[in-house]
Amino acid sequence: MTTLAVSALALSAVTVPSEAGAAPGDVTVTPLWFNVATGPDGSRRCVIEADLYRPSGASAATPVPAILSTNGFGRSKQGLAGVGTMLAAQGYAALMYSGLGFGGSTCKVSLDNPEWDGRAAQQLVSFLGGDSGIAYTDRALTHRALPIDFIQIDKQTASGRRLDHDPRVGMLGGSYGGAVQFAAAATDPRIDTIVPMITWNDLSYSLSPDGAVGPAGRSTGGTGATKSTWAVGFAAIGVLSPGLMGYLSDPSRALPCPNLADQVCPALGISVAQGFAGAAEAGYLQSTSVTSYIDRVQVPVLLMQAQHDSLFDLQEATATYRELKQRGIEVNMVWHYLGHGGGDPIPGEMNEQAPDRNTDYLVSRYMDWFDRHLKGAPIAAAPEFSWFRDWVAYTGNAAPAYASAPSLDAAATLTRVPLDPGTRTLHTGPRSTAADSAKWTSEPLTGDFVQVGAPQVTLNVSGVGTTSALDAAVLFVTVDDVAPDGTTTRIGNTVPTRINSDTTLTLTVPGAVHRFEPGHRIQVTTSGHADGFRRGTTSHDVSVAVTDLELPVPPANP
Repeated sequence: MTTLAVSALALSAVTVPSEAGAAPGDVTVTPLWFNVATGPDGSRRCVIEADLYRPSGASAATPVPAILSTNGFGRSKQGLAGVGTMLAAQGYAALMYSGLGFGGSTCKVSLDNPEWDGRAAQQLVSFLGGDSGIAYTDRALTHRALPIDFIQIDKQTASGRRLDHDPRVGMLGGSYGGAVQFAAAATDPRIDTIVPMITWNDLSYSLSPDGAVGPAGRSTGGTGATKSTWAVGFAAIGVLSPGLMGYLSDPSRALPCPNLADQVCPALGISVAQGFAGAAEAGYLQSTSVTSYIDRVQVPVLLMQAQHDSLFDLQEATATYRELKQRGIEVNMVWHYLGHGGGDPIPGEMNEQAPDRNTDYLVSRYMDWFDRHLKGAPIAAAPEFSWFRDWVAYTGNAAPAYASAPSLDAAATLTRVPLDPGTRTLHTGPRSTAADSAKWTSEPLTGDFVQVGAPQVTLNVSGVGTTSALDAAVLFVTVDDVAPDGTTTRIGNTVPTRINSDTTLTLTVPGAVHRFEPGHRIQVTTSGHADGFRRGTTSHDVSVAVTDLELPVPPANP
């Protein structure tokens, strides 16, 4: 490399006004580029683009904590400007970066793998801790940035270890920017806390769920049915992200899987083609998911997951919550309203472009969390579990619409709901018929009935006989709310299951929060098809009986 010129961060900085109502003063924003070493053996060099937001008054004499954050899938650091500005106005240095393969960052998309994305984040943590040598003020990597000295330094990690370049730092982000936090925390013990939002526990479940696999609250998948719409969308977004110039500047990103890690194309392609993730595909997707390395995550975690999310449902956060809690890790969980494919934002939860802790409930929750864990502020601990109730009227901040419980297990108890009996015959497979679905319905409810969590549906299925998963019958199950006029509302997400032989099985339907009003009926629907999913490849006419339905109901039924 040519001789490097050294430049101070301020040479390429611009200023932006502080968030309205926040601490006074200007926020300084400095574009940076990092030359990081990634991969299993650390031999692959990647360039990461980032913006550093410095609060007014932050200095070596008055250092501040830091927040590290990256983008959702297909996005870049540009979409994090509002969050970075708000964090700096609240007294945090914020380093917002484009993840590997996105924005102006090079290398391929590795699905937040600890050996790639975790290692990359680890080096950004070192920079925040005062390390030198990897940050530059130009994309060509010719002007090296001076090390920074305005970040608070920890004397030791939470486990008592003394490590070099150890900043007081947390992480924040959603979706793809949520999963990377687990990868980073599992890789780097210097990270003090994380706030993952609307993200996955097990990608094999996210993209190919099976409601009959694993105990309630787990998110193990692979054998059910592929979410073909999401799988194809992931591949397309990943391939298109670099644009022509990205591929021309680094042709190695084009083959064998364009802009995606080599294993991603077969994992997604085979899953869509055959309708489910086989052992190899599921194994790869699980290997890049927190469920495979969660034992290495040792820091406090605030989980935020959406009640309306067709990609990463509430079972993902539930599984992560349980896995952390059983190990004694401090974990809080918030179920909020909106996620992937969930419709329009609702007032008072979070304004992504201009977040404000005074008016946005979710922003207030994660800022209180950071203030407690990074600043040591005397803020009382929030309830361990909170959930949004869309039937509660409020104005402004959405806080009044949230209920809470000391834990997820204390929030609700499974309660049996009697349904009309009987066995129905329905058709499954690649072609549609009039007999594609069957329904079982409760009597009209005499009062309000509230669900908080994941229903359990027990099915008795007969008429299937095959030894091949490819030829199996694929059923899709939903829980619905039927109004007196016959209007039907889907409650939570559809869950598939793949059946090879006559069996009785209990399915965990993805969790939801819903109030069934008086006079409404609760209905279980089984079908041979579902929007967004790959159908079974072989036709079957099966006999199905729903023998039990249990809904999680809060003790006070609020």
